[in-house]
Formats: sequence, structure tokens, C-alpha cells
Amino acid sequence: MLLRFTKMHGLGNDLMVLDLISQHAYIQPQQIRAWSDRRFGVGFQRLALIEVPRHPDDDFSCRMFNTDGVEIDWLVSDLCCVARLVADKRLISKAQMRVAMRHAVLDVQVHLDGSVSVPITPPEFHAERVALPHSLIQQQESQAWLLENSVTMVSMDGPHAVLLVKDLSKVPMAELAVYLEQQPGIPAGTTLSAVQVHDASTIEVRTWQLGQGAIEGFHPSLCASAASIIKQGKVNRQVRLEFASGQAKAWLQWLESEENMYLTGASTRVYEGQIRI
Repeated sequence: MLLRFTKMHGLGNDLMVLDLISQHAYIQPQQIRAWSDRRFGVGFQRLALIEVPRHPDDDFSCRMFNTDGVEIDWLVSDLCCVARLVADKRLISKAQMRVAMRHAVLDVQVHLDGSVSVPITPPEFHAERVALPHSLIQQQESQAWLLENSVTMVSMDGPHAVLLVKDLSKVPMAELAVYLEQQPGIPAGTTLSAVQVHDASTIEVRTWQLGQGAIEGFHPSLCASAASIIKQGKVNRQVRLEFASGQAKAWLQWLESEENMYLTGASTRVYEGQIRI
């Protein structure tokens, strides 16, 4: 049996997407592991399965899997790809779609330019800031990048440390991460976001997972850091996010009158293919 698939890129992440509405198949973990191989398979970071919804009020459902074939939680970048593909293929003939995801049902909007707006619950902000180590501050006094001597802690699908900087290109992320890993106020697994404000409507972000390394594509820390900068009054309530990797850009809107934040991002359909199962 040949199964049609689509390879997509969205906000720095790549996906293999299977439409299981117009075709039917039972996907097993060993198949996902084989398909994810970048030498002998399709090659991807995440697999999305578009399926018929269980509830009549939903337009479609979507499940996400990692390269080991394990079902995982969704990212905004996943929805930007999936909703765009559903609209392009006319699986759903309306711009606003109700999508059943793992642990959530979301109303997403597909715009005329193909970008997708996804609602996001605002993060939890911690009142206390965590000071940077004095040794780091002394060492970096002559450097142009250092702007603040402490980080703001934010919780959003995990802990995030947000640091405002003057010059993102000069921030020693690996060295800074090592210092923060040694601080008692920084939980294990924290994501560090260094943020440079270019103007009232534009910020640039670099992210680093403590203990692991740089994050090149979309990660919840991008929304957490943008929300933190908005809450501090450093930028407007609608701000453009530029990923320092240069791979993607997005918009975050957090109006005082609305309960949710909204992230708007674009995606690209790379190619269509068929795979035998």
C-alpha cells in the first residue's frame, strides 16, 4: 500500500504530515522511526497525523509523534504546518478551524497569506528574579552585551529564564548557561532566552536548553520570553519575534482585553511524496 505524505517546514522545525482523513492507515512506532531517518527515510523532527475528529464540534484532530514513535505534546509550529496544509488541500473549507490536539481543543485562524494564528495560554510570571553570578558580571563588565544583572523566571510548559541584552550577537550563550546551571534558583531543564529589543515592535531571541545546547527552531520559550518583555512594558502588545538562528519569524499578540495570547507564524510545503507501508 502506498501512503501519501507531505514534508513541511514551520518556524524552524520540519514535519512529515500524513492526511488520514482522505486515506486510511494504522501507523506503528517502528515505521515512524524508519521514516524519520534523514539518510534512508523522509527525515523529520516530528510527525503529524491529521485524523477524523471524535467530537462533532471539532473540524479535525491531530496527533504528534517524535522520531522514536512516541506521542508527544504539540507545538505552535505544528499547528502552523497542519492548519496550512488542511486549508491548501481543502480538507476543511473554512479559514477558522477547531482542532482537537493532545490535552487541548484550539480555534486556529488561517489567513489569506497562508500564515496561521494559534491561541496560547499566557505564562506564569515569578515575582522574584534570579541574580547572575557576581563572577560573571565582573568578567563581562567590559562586554557590550550585558544589560541586566538578573534573569526573569517564567513558567510555560516548563521553566524559562529570560535575560534582556544589548547585543545578542555577543552573548556567550554556552558560558552563560554553565553559570546559570550552578545557581540554586534555576531549576533543572530550564530554557535560557537572551532577548534584544530592536524597537517597540521587534525583538530578537536566542534560546538555549540548560544541559543540552542551542535550540534552533520554535520552542515555547520564544512565547514565554516575548510575553515577559511585553509584561515589563519594553515593547508593544503586538511584537515581531525574530529567531537569532535566522530560520524563522513570527508575531505574538497579547491584548489586555483578551484572555489568550496569539502567535502567528508561517509554514512552507517542501514536497509531496508516497511511502510504502
